[in-house]
Amino acid sequence: MNSPLKILVIEDSVSDYLLLERFLRQQDFAADFTRVYSKTDLDAALPEKWDIVLSDYSVPGMDFHTTLQQIHAQWPDLPVIIVSGSLTEEMAADLLRQGPTDFLLKGHLARLPAAIRHALEEANERTARRAAEAALWRSQESALEEQRKARLASLNLMEDAIAAREQAEKANAALLESESKYRLVSDNASDFIFWLGTDERFIYVSPACEQIFGHAPEAFLSDPEMMIKLLHPDDREAYRQHLADSTHADNADLEFRFLGTDGELRWLSHKCQPMYDESGKHIGRWGSNRDITVRKQAEAQRDLFSDALRQSAHPLLLADAEFHITYVNPAFSNLFGYPLADVAGRHVSLIVPATGKYTSERDEIIVHLRKSGNWSGEVDRLASDGSLIPTVATIASIQGEGGKHTGYVASYLDLRPLREKESTLRKLSLAVEQSPENIYITDLNGNIEYVNESFVRKTGYGLNEIIGRNPRILHSGKTPRSTYEDLWKNLLAGNTWQGEFYNKSKDGSEYIEHAIISPIRQPDGRITHYVSVQEDITEKKRAEAEINRLAFYDTLTGLPNRSLLLERMAQTLAMTRRFSHHSAMISFNIDRFKTINDAGGQTLGDALLKAVSERLIASLREGDVVARISGDEFGILLTDLSPQHHTAAHLALHISEKIHSGLQEPLQIGAEHLSLTACLGIALFPENDEDQPLDILRRANTALHHAKTRGRGQTAFFEGALDEIAKQRFDIERELHQAILADELRVFLQPQVDAAGSIVGAEALVRWQHPQRGLVPPGAFIPIAEESNLIVEIGNWVFAKVCSLLAREDMVALPIRIAVNISPRHFRQPDFIDQIKRGLAGTGADPTHLTLEVTEGLVIDNINDVIAKMTELSEMGIHFSMDDFGTGYSSLSYLKRLPIHELKIDKSFIQDLTIDPEDDALVETILAVARLMHVRVVAEGVETAEQAAFLNLRGQVIHQGYLFGKPELAETVIAKITGRNS
Repeated sequence: MNSPLKILVIEDSVSDYLLLERFLRQQDFAADFTRVYSKTDLDAALPEKWDIVLSDYSVPGMDFHTTLQQIHAQWPDLPVIIVSGSLTEEMAADLLRQGPTDFLLKGHLARLPAAIRHALEEANERTARRAAEAALWRSQESALEEQRKARLASLNLMEDAIAAREQAEKANAALLESESKYRLVSDNASDFIFWLGTDERFIYVSPACEQIFGHAPEAFLSDPEMMIKLLHPDDREAYRQHLADSTHADNADLEFRFLGTDGELRWLSHKCQPMYDESGKHIGRWGSNRDITVRKQAEAQRDLFSDALRQSAHPLLLADAEFHITYVNPAFSNLFGYPLADVAGRHVSLIVPATGKYTSERDEIIVHLRKSGNWSGEVDRLASDGSLIPTVATIASIQGEGGKHTGYVASYLDLRPLREKESTLRKLSLAVEQSPENIYITDLNGNIEYVNESFVRKTGYGLNEIIGRNPRILHSGKTPRSTYEDLWKNLLAGNTWQGEFYNKSKDGSEYIEHAIISPIRQPDGRITHYVSVQEDITEKKRAEAEINRLAFYDTLTGLPNRSLLLERMAQTLAMTRRFSHHSAMISFNIDRFKTINDAGGQTLGDALLKAVSERLIASLREGDVVARISGDEFGILLTDLSPQHHTAAHLALHISEKIHSGLQEPLQIGAEHLSLTACLGIALFPENDEDQPLDILRRANTALHHAKTRGRGQTAFFEGALDEIAKQRFDIERELHQAILADELRVFLQPQVDAAGSIVGAEALVRWQHPQRGLVPPGAFIPIAEESNLIVEIGNWVFAKVCSLLAREDMVALPIRIAVNISPRHFRQPDFIDQIKRGLAGTGADPTHLTLEVTEGLVIDNINDVIAKMTELSEMGIHFSMDDFGTGYSSLSYLKRLPIHELKIDKSFIQDLTIDPEDDALVETILAVARLMHVRVVAEGVETAEQAAFLNLRGQVIHQGYLFGKPELAETVIAKITGRNS
C-alpha cells in the first residue's frame, strides 16, 4: 500500500481495540486507526473519507443495523467487516445478506488481513465499474444532445445544413470515441459485461464470457436462451423471475450456480439494472457476471474449518505466539470445565499446575516447539474444579503467510478411561489364563497367537507346536462344512458366533466343544483379532442324546414317538397360524395287522412295522414327520400345505393316494411276500384359535375310524363335506388332463373396443366342453390347473390356438391384437421363450398382433430373469399387458424396468365406478400412472354406459365388458370382426 489506510474501528472495549490494532500492525498494515464507541462519535467521524470500517456487533447505545444504514447512506461503497466475540454463524449469515462485507470472530483474527484485502479489492472494483458506467452515460447523453442541436439547426436554416451535418458528424465521432473507450474497458474487463435489449436478446456481450462459460460472445448474441441453458437447473427459474422483475431491479448482487466446461459446479455473481432513454422509456438492461467460485470455495473451506474445530470430539486449544488462549472448542470445555468466555485472552499457564515439576516440563515443551515445531507427551492439566486430569497432549506451531509463526494448537486425550482399562485388562488377563475353558486368540487369517493353559492341557499340543498354527489342526472331519461357512460369514460381518465343533486332540481322541468366537475391536472399531472360548461338552452331549432317544423315539422303528409327534405338531401349529397356512395330520393304521402278527409271530410283525415305516418315509416330502404312536398305528404330519383350505385338502389327498400306492408294492419280509392295505384319517388344521395338538390328533383318529367303516384301503377326512370337495378336485384334475388330450378345451374371445365402439382387440379365454357336465367355466378348473403343471399345458394349447387364428387370411390384415393370459408358473418355465417361438413359427402368426397378459405377482421373484424374457419377446413385436393392475403388490420401481405396453384395470375397481368415490379416485390414479409410463389402459368389466363415460372423460381407455360384448366362441367373434371391417 502506497499510503496508510484510514481504518474506522467501532469498538467499546479498549483492550479489544488495542489487540486489533496491534495484530494488524504485526501483519505489516500501514494504517491510521480511529476508534469510536458512541453514535455522537460516529456522526462526527463519518464526513471524513475512510478506506474500511471494522465494527463490533454489540456496542452499548448503538444498534448495528442502524449504524450500517447510516454508514452506507453516506458512503455506499465503504466496506464494513464485523469483528465480534459472540456473534453466532446463523446471525452472521443473516447480517451478510443486509450489507456487511464479511464477519469473523475476535478469536480468529488470523483471517482478518485477508478479509480486509479482499474487501478493499471488491470496493475498488465497484468504484471503477461505477466510474466506467458514469463515463459511458455521460458520453451517450452528450452525444445525444449534440445530435438534437444539429437537427434543430438544420430545420431552422437550410443554408446551415452543411455546418449542421459537420456538427453532427463531430457529435457522432465523439459518441463513437466514447463507445470505443467504453468497449475497450468492457472488452478487457475480467467480468462478463452484457447489454440486453427490451426483447431480452443480447445486444452486447464482452469477451470475458468465454473465460467464464466456455462459449464465445456469438453464442449469446445468437441464442437469447444461452444464459439460462448454462445455469444449474435448480437456479433457472430464479433467473427467469429476476429477468421478469428487472425493470424494477436495483444494484444488488444475485448468486447463481452453473456447470463449468470441466463439469465442476461453479458460482456466478450476477448484477443487472434497467436502462432508460432521455424520455424515461425503458430501453434494455445492463449488467455483469463474475465467477466467484474461488470465493465461495474459500468461504466453504472457512466454514468447514470452523465446524471441524467446533464439532471435533478432541479437546482443542488455540493460542497466539505469546501463549495467550484465543479459542477452545466445546470438547475442551467439557473435559476441563472452562467455557471459552472465561479463558479467551488468558495465558495457557491457567491449566498448568504451578509446581517445579511443571516448570521444567514447560521449558522442555518450548524447546521442542522452537526446534521441530511440535511436541507430544503425557502431562497432567488443571481442570476448573482444581482437579488434575492426566492427558496425552500434542502441541504444534501454526505458520501463517510467508511461514511466519502466529501461534499454537494443542489437542488433549483424556487418559483416565485408558488407565481404568489397563487395570481391568490386568484382571482379565489373570482370569483368562486361569480359566477352565479352552481360550485362544487368532489373527484375522485364523493363525493362533495366544492359548491359555487349559487349551494346552486339553489338546495335548505345546505352545511351540500351536503358536502360529491354524485351529484346523484340531479338526476331526466330523464338523459339518456349513458350520465353518456360518462361522466365517458371521466373523467377516463383525458378529459374534457360537456353535459346536467335533475336534480331535494330539493323541487322536475326539471330543465335542461348544465355542463362542468373537471379534476383538480396537477403540476405532477396527477388528484385529478373534477370541474363542470353548467348553468340552462331550459327556453332556452323550447323555442328552440317550435321554432324547429314550424320551422321543420309538425303540423298534427308530421313528419319533407320540411325545415327539405332539411337540412337532405344536411347532407346526404356531407356524401355520403365523403365516396363515394349513397343515394336516394323518392317522394311519395297517389293515389286518393283528391277523398277520398272530399268524407269523411277533418277529414277523416287528419286521413288517419296520418295513412299513421305511415305505412311509419314502412316500413323504422333506419336512414331513412320520411317527409310530402305538402298535400298528402311525401318525403322519404334513407341514405347510397351502394358504387355501381346499388346496391343502387336495394336496393331503394326493399324498394319501401316494401312500396307498406305495403299500401296494409287495413287501419282502424274510421268505414272505406281503401286499398290504391301510386306512387313513386326515384332519386339516388349524380349525380355530383354540386348536391344540391333542385336539388335532383326536380328529385324525375319528376320521381314521370313519375310513375303517368303509372297508380296507380307505381314506376319510374329518369333515364329510370337505372330503367330498377334495375328491371332486382330485377328479377334476384327473379329468382335465384327459380333456387336453381329447381336445375338449375351447377358445373364447371377448372384444376390446375404443371410445368410439370400434373393436381394436380381444382377450382369449379358455372354456372346457365337458362331455357330461357341459360347458365348465374357468373358475371351476383353472385354479386346480394352476396348482400343477397342467396350467403350462393349457397355456401352450391356448397360445397355439390363438396363433392359428391370427394366421388366418381373414385376420392377417386386421389391425387388432389378441391378448393371451400367461400364468407365472408357465412364464417361469426354462424353455418359455422357445415355446413362444415354436408357436409362432409353426403357424406363421405375426407377433405384432399378440399381447401377453401377466400379473403383478410375476415380478416378485427373479426380476432380472423376468426382464430378460420380456425384453427378448418385446423385441420380436409382442406386447405385454399388466393384468389385474392395482390388486397386486409389486412396486412402480419394478414396473418401470419392465417393457410393459398396457395396464389392465381389474374389474373389481370398475364395478363400483361412479358409485364408490374411493374406486373413482383409485381408477384416476391408475390412469395417471399409465400416462406417466406412456402405456395404454384396458378397463376390464365395463358393464354400464356410466362407467364407460367416466373412463372416456379421463383418458383414452380401451373397454372390455358385457356392455360391448360377452365372451363367445372365437369363430363367432372373428365373424363379427371381419364382417364389421369388410
